[in-house]
Amino acid sequence: MESDFRPCDIALEAARSGGADEAEAYHERELGLDIKAFGGHVEKFSYSESAGLGIRVFVGGRPGRAYTSDLSTEAIEEAARSAVESAEVSPEDPHRFLPGPELFPLGATEGARLGDDLCIWAGDLAEANTEEKLEFALGLEKLAKEHDARVKGVESAVYSEATSQVALASTRGFRAGYRSSVCYGYLMAIAEEKGESQTGFGFTAGRSFGSLDVQSAAEEAASMAVELLGARQVETARVPVLFDNLSTAELIAVLGMSLSAESVVKGKSFLADKLGQRIASEKLDLMDDGQMEGGFGTAPFDAEGVATTKKALIEKGTLTTFLHNCYTASRMGVQSTGNAGRSSFRASVGVIPTNLYMKPGKDTPEELRSGMGTGFEVLELQGVHVGLNPVTGEVSVGAKGRWVKNGRTVHPVREVTIAGTMEDILKGIVGVGSDIRFTPLLGGIGTPSILVEGLVVGGK
Repeated sequence: MESDFRPCDIALEAARSGGADEAEAYHERELGLDIKAFGGHVEKFSYSESAGLGIRVFVGGRPGRAYTSDLSTEAIEEAARSAVESAEVSPEDPHRFLPGPELFPLGATEGARLGDDLCIWAGDLAEANTEEKLEFALGLEKLAKEHDARVKGVESAVYSEATSQVALASTRGFRAGYRSSVCYGYLMAIAEEKGESQTGFGFTAGRSFGSLDVQSAAEEAASMAVELLGARQVETARVPVLFDNLSTAELIAVLGMSLSAESVVKGKSFLADKLGQRIASEKLDLMDDGQMEGGFGTAPFDAEGVATTKKALIEKGTLTTFLHNCYTASRMGVQSTGNAGRSSFRASVGVIPTNLYMKPGKDTPEELRSGMGTGFEVLELQGVHVGLNPVTGEVSVGAKGRWVKNGRTVHPVREVTIAGTMEDILKGIVGVGSDIRFTPLLGGIGTPSILVEGLVVGGK
């Protein structure tokens, strides 16, 4: 999978010929496979292949943009002309520009493939045959049912993979590419007993097929579903809350939206005026590291060609920086942090985290639980997409988990609501676990369990 600069070269030449002062071409190719198993059979088998080119131009300080999935010379030239035409009728914006060589990673002007030293590519996705991948998806359900007789089936058992190649070139001299691969499997197991049913989630993920562990994912989902059988409500109370690592990841994913300078400049972040202030417990250190070996958000450069970096966003509870692309950095008078992102070649450039993670502590989840007294341990958050508001910081989410008394689990819990604010949660952190886990399902988030000293758990 070598970087292909032909579409980029055609686009840049056509843009310059059409009157662009500066131009950038982003070429992307992706292969994907999705398999869904249900009831011991393959319910869905979907193979996808996509390729396209996104073009940005600047004419007299006015930005323009176009894209094409037709990579013929004629179609690329037409897209470049469309980008120039859109720039000619756009308002001038001094904050929109292409980055220069001082922000590029080493080797980015040589047409090189970068990032192979970052362990983000594995050739075994192509080497593993389709039969193995079908067996993996079917195995998720089979192994979950074998783990406990009360597990009667699954809502879904999925295997998914993607390999991609990016080539980026600009009139500022950038010319480099990289390749990446990712794969994962997940399932939602269903346990039943005495007319009651509960679900449990499990997953495994990696850059290579050989790194996946179908057994652990199946057992994780089955164990959770079985443990929640017999769940009941509790009385409303303000108690310590222990979030497991995946529930914490959902909180941090929303926090990542608020840490985007794109949200800040649009007035859509509850952290907009908090830079340099204490926003969390001293136990919280939040990092973003685009250079992490094997990380699910790792890349040698961002969607504008700026070198990715490692930086502290929250240091001992103090907000130290936002995530920036070139536009937001110029708006706020700082330098890009290498967090420009595009969801595809069709999309405009935005701001995204790379590998956003909390530094782990020394305590195991069991040690955190034993020290919490009486409280609630969260195993699953529900309605996060509507109940966690990155604009206001308000929190109102459903949850399932365990009730803890004197540091010991006494019964499973269902149908409760955790209410408050993100600030309540962040400032209330009194314990950080050692069990950090990364997931591509939320975009490269890595989190341990956290113990929060007192939140309102709404029950009956």
